[in-house]
Amino acid sequence: MPDGPVRDSKHYTSPEYRELTGGPLDPLVHPDPLRPPRLYRLVRRVVRWLVRRLFRVTVTGLENIPAPPYIIAANHQAWFDPAFIIPFFPEVPVIYTMAKRETVFNRAWKRRLLPMIGVFPISPLRGELDESGLRTVYQVLDRRGVVLIFPEGRYSRGRALRTLKVGIGHFALQAGVPICPVAVRGTAALRLFSRIDVTIGPPIQPDPPAWWALSNRVATIVEHVRVALTTGLRGRRPG
Repeated sequence: MPDGPVRDSKHYTSPEYRELTGGPLDPLVHPDPLRPPRLYRLVRRVVRWLVRRLFRVTVTGLENIPAPPYIIAANHQAWFDPAFIIPFFPEVPVIYTMAKRETVFNRAWKRRLLPMIGVFPISPLRGELDESGLRTVYQVLDRRGVVLIFPEGRYSRGRALRTLKVGIGHFALQAGVPICPVAVRGTAALRLFSRIDVTIGPPIQPDPPAWWALSNRVATIVEHVRVALTTGLRGRRPG
């Protein structure tokens, strides 16, 4: 697929964003989202092939995927949710996910393997990203990559969303990128050949009135994400 249009250089980004993107990139992060590693391409294609044959997957809203960079915001029912999201988005750019540095990147072989499939390390504190993790999110977006985030922070169950964390609103505002909401239904009680519905909603643009206080602007974006995910989860299943 084409890499997409070059990002508008006049698009607003915050001073915090510009400061963080100027720092060094974590060596455990794949540096070029527009050139996915061979392993990333292979895993993505194999997973897509498997889930298409082992489950009855329906994906709607592909026309809503924006040009990169952007953030994917999805509900989170199980650890394998990315397998029902990433394979149905374009292969380029890389869609990055995050995992705990201390418990996932704790072996040398993991530190070699995980960056090649788009996973980068974070060390969250009380549910919030550390500066290194925040820097990586912004650097990935600055390189026209995509970041998959689960703003609930924990697993939800069924169609009931947990309260969304406000970080995703900050990320979108600081980086000046849209949020692509994705609602996944059916992974909470996964069985072979069960129905999985993936709904991609229209992108949420980070452009509320500039005169609003930052807290109001963040809250508005987070509410838009919540409504989009709730709408997707309540959508009727195809017959």
